[in-house]
Amino acid sequence: MSRLLIVAARPSAGEAIRLAMRQAGRLEVLGYVNGRASADAAIRLARPDLILVDDMDCAPDAVARLREARVAAPQATIVLLAHDLQAAWLADAMDAGADALVSKAMHPGSLGTLVREIAAGRVFHRFVPPAAAPPAIRCDAKLTERELEVLRLMAAGAANSHIARQLWVTEQTVKFHLSNIYRKLGVANRTEASHYAHVHRLLEPEQPDTRIAAEAA
Repeated sequence: MSRLLIVAARPSAGEAIRLAMRQAGRLEVLGYVNGRASADAAIRLARPDLILVDDMDCAPDAVARLREARVAAPQATIVLLAHDLQAAWLADAMDAGADALVSKAMHPGSLGTLVREIAAGRVFHRFVPPAAAPPAIRCDAKLTERELEVLRLMAAGAANSHIARQLWVTEQTVKFHLSNIYRKLGVANRTEASHYAHVHRLLEPEQPDTRIAAEAA
């Protein structure tokens, strides 16, 4: 039995998706979350195995909810229900954290069955954009060492008060560092900064240069 959370723009849309899911069986629908606002807290509280995100006819909102879902529930399977299947949009959705994409043109009676099979790991078809995206690279040069420390703790889920105690600074100093981090990374909040840190591997420790060490020996 997979625990499913629905993210949609309106209660009517959430209810329609819930009814489609009920026909599939082996899916416990946890409820509906308003996708027009941040869903981070609701996702963390629900701890779903499966998250179905409606595109809500608003790509920026859908992408934001996908990113939140990937950070808030890293082990969950995330499925996007989309009307627009253009390559650029699908690539953005995958980059934001979607594991699978399902067309809204599908018959409602078949939607629940397909989502159930995706959740069970019996369907996998990852979208490949026409041009392969460059591999993620480390891009932390513009962050100071202290800012990196703050970012790593924040991405691990630490609150400002915990970060302050860990680094022996005040909460106001932590907020100052976070403001600089958001500005330098071009993000708007903690969720986007955490996603950026994971995507660009900023949480990985620097590896020693074994070649130089060998030469020195």
